[in-house]
Amino acid sequence: MDLRLPPFVMLLYIVTWLDRSSLGNAALMNIQEDLNMSSSQFSFAVSIFYIGTLVADPFVNLGLHFFRPSLYIASAMFIWGGITMLMATVSNPQGMFALRFFLAVFEAVLIAGVPALFSTWYPRNEWGSRIMVYLSATPIAGAFGGWIAYGVAHIESHLPPWKWLFIIEGLLTVVVAFSCVYVLPDRPHNTRWLKPREREVMEWRMLRDGNRVRGHPKWKEFLRSLADWRLCLNIAIFMTQNFSTYTLSTFTPLIVRSFGYSQVRSQLMVAPPFCVAFVMVFVVAPISDRLNRRASIYVINSAVACAGYLMLALIPVENQSARYGALFLVIPAILSGVVLALGNIQDNCCGDLKKSCAVGLYQCAGSAMGIATGYILPNADAPRYHRGFWSLFAVTAFGLVLSAITSWSMDRENKRRDKKYGKPPTDIIIDFSELGEKHPFWRYVP
Repeated sequence: MDLRLPPFVMLLYIVTWLDRSSLGNAALMNIQEDLNMSSSQFSFAVSIFYIGTLVADPFVNLGLHFFRPSLYIASAMFIWGGITMLMATVSNPQGMFALRFFLAVFEAVLIAGVPALFSTWYPRNEWGSRIMVYLSATPIAGAFGGWIAYGVAHIESHLPPWKWLFIIEGLLTVVVAFSCVYVLPDRPHNTRWLKPREREVMEWRMLRDGNRVRGHPKWKEFLRSLADWRLCLNIAIFMTQNFSTYTLSTFTPLIVRSFGYSQVRSQLMVAPPFCVAFVMVFVVAPISDRLNRRASIYVINSAVACAGYLMLALIPVENQSARYGALFLVIPAILSGVVLALGNIQDNCCGDLKKSCAVGLYQCAGSAMGIATGYILPNADAPRYHRGFWSLFAVTAFGLVLSAITSWSMDRENKRRDKKYGKPPTDIIIDFSELGEKHPFWRYVP
């Protein structure tokens, strides 16, 4: 499973991220001029993607309970790959708005579906070190997106470079979609390429972790999950993290361009901070798994990101090198923090249905923050982007405070249960289905 699921979904997420963030690279290829797109219209083109995911996120994960995940995700990828290629045919901003909206609806199947799929295969103490492979695709795509855009910018053709960018990246998605049916697993009890004994072992591992992965959904669990204040607090932390992630995914090329580099060189200069972020994902996630901690480590990530945002907000525009160096604090801290923000939610939800519902809720909430990112760094504020960087600092600092509170709260509750009920037994399977996180032997991951 380790040889199949994490590496393959990393590839899927790379093509997802390329399709989603290609508009930022296209902005350096004069797409705004070619489509007569104003600054406010470009901001709306960025934001409407997150309106689409906001609409789709609460519902797409239900499909994982009724359809084979491999076929479900493959179908969605095939459709959004076609939508990406259609972006090369638009001739006005309204056409781009429509295609970006439907691109988001179908990308939501993968964005929300993969964390839920991982939670049906890996126990909580293994989840972070596996999901890190998937999430490392974010910095890889950020780096490769710049390099691909650099190469596309040098294509000699009667078509504008931004059209070739959409065609190439959309075609790549369509090709990868066909392999999903044969490579992706479904669920532990019905994955065809596992032997019967292997299926039993995988099911037993998840049962021991308090996660039932087959049977009909119990909607009582769903209603109970909506009333969990810790889940709401953890989703709020994820929202603060997403605010930065989505801003950086689209606007990093424009931020680098504001440092005074040429359009073509800016595409290349985007890559190095994302390469550092790729390494940091593989540092942070194993440490988090080994220490069995999420929110408490996210406090450190947030502090580093806040330092970077302060540098971008305070350092004069003329000091290009220092401002560019600030990206090496912000981007690695934010993107390696995705593992922690996601794990903080997934690891503290008991049961398959609640985890799936939580994915839909936090992706929906994250998309709401994504809508705002389209307006956080308007062209009128270039090259300082003073208001934008201060806003990013404030939101990240708020996430730091929330992380510290939730970590302290869960630590205290774990100690209270240890004192009252003793340590959870490790030699039997505990049925958490009725009480969920309120079970005496459930322990939070702070």
